Amino acid sequence: MDPLFQPARVKDKPLIEPKREKDYIDFPVLGLFRDDVPTLARDLSDFIQKVLNEGYTFSHNDDDYTIQADTEKGSPADLSILMSSPLELSSSGKQRLPLLLRKYLEKRDLKVFNPRGSDLERTWQTRLLCGLILECIDPECRVQSTIDKLPHQAKHNFNQWRETAQKYLKENPEPNKPLSLDEFVTAWQTRTPIGRNKWKQDVPLIELTYQLVTWIPQLKDDVESLVYLEAVTRTIAQTGIFNSFGGEILHHDDEELNNSSVREAIWNILVPIATGAIEIDEGLLETLPDDRINIMSIHQAKGLEFPLVIVDVGSDFNKNYTAQEFKRFPREGGKPCNMEDEIRTCSPLDEPGRTSRDRAFDDLTRQYFVAYSRPQDVLLLVGLNSLKDGYETKQGPRRISNVATGWSRDGKWHWNRLNNLKHI
Repeated sequence: MDPLFQPARVKDKPLIEPKREKDYIDFPVLGLFRDDVPTLARDLSDFIQKVLNEGYTFSHNDDDYTIQADTEKGSPADLSILMSSPLELSSSGKQRLPLLLRKYLEKRDLKVFNPRGSDLERTWQTRLLCGLILECIDPECRVQSTIDKLPHQAKHNFNQWRETAQKYLKENPEPNKPLSLDEFVTAWQTRTPIGRNKWKQDVPLIELTYQLVTWIPQLKDDVESLVYLEAVTRTIAQTGIFNSFGGEILHHDDEELNNSSVREAIWNILVPIATGAIEIDEGLLETLPDDRINIMSIHQAKGLEFPLVIVDVGSDFNKNYTAQEFKRFPREGGKPCNMEDEIRTCSPLDEPGRTSRDRAFDDLTRQYFVAYSRPQDVLLLVGLNSLKDGYETKQGPRRISNVATGWSRDGKWHWNRLNNLKHI
């Protein structure tokens, strides 16, 4: 059997200590499985709170063990939660484990760091900032309405962004002196100079963006929000290099020229953000905050280590749905492997020596090998009880095959009922 699927041993105690010598490789593998996702999120948040405070104690072979963060050097950043996808909402809008866990942890005065939890264009911070930009450069959609073939998704998000901005304007956020946000936006809409004799002919969009941040404290003080701000400003700066107007909004005597600068900013900067073409750059996440619990994708965790690692092995899998098979037990190669097969025949590489299904299994095995090799001290697997106990159907009980819980591609379950884990 692959070492990935070997049960680990419980060894010294306490289980989380200051860094020990690298030759210490044994750590316990625990399991926390519940009937539904809300219960799983609640109990997992209880476990995390105890680990970071008084410690979590459990018994094994008549001995008591305590998992506790180091009282002097420990921090929430010693704990990481890894998932195939850290998105907080499903495609249908259903709350996933990351979002429920965030809510339960915040009730316990614990914050999480999950900037990938939502698509950039859907975050409140992005909606507000981009909505204010639109309201400033293009009041009443005068230029936006002249853009042909504007993607439907962009139109939808633009409307949501503007609504978010208009609602925020009515709240009259601080500071109100020497200038309120409403006064600032109105000055931009009418191109009325503030503290100068006349409006500048060329105003960089990046300058407007940073001025608006004055009234959005989250974009100055919250580490997660700073990632969204950086993503937006990078898009403006990088796109401006190739734009005809250099990412500037013009105010010349030629009205059509002015509108063209606004039209270009909308089409080349805001449309890519609104349609999901801009993602969070993983380079922005190299430094993780010390005061937050990290929720990240398994891919993002490559090269990192944490004293305690929690891996979600299937909070989304309550039944053996065919649509989810590519995430846990592929029946075929899927789009990436099929594309590879098509492209390779047009190159010197020729056809691959392994089937697309085998390569899909290889990818999943490598993914969870990365996840299971991140902990320095403790590994905790979490998911639904249906993963270990199966679920009832009209034809009788049925199991959920999943590479992450010890299934091999020949259909054998080497971790039968997950009895190799210490369940808590």
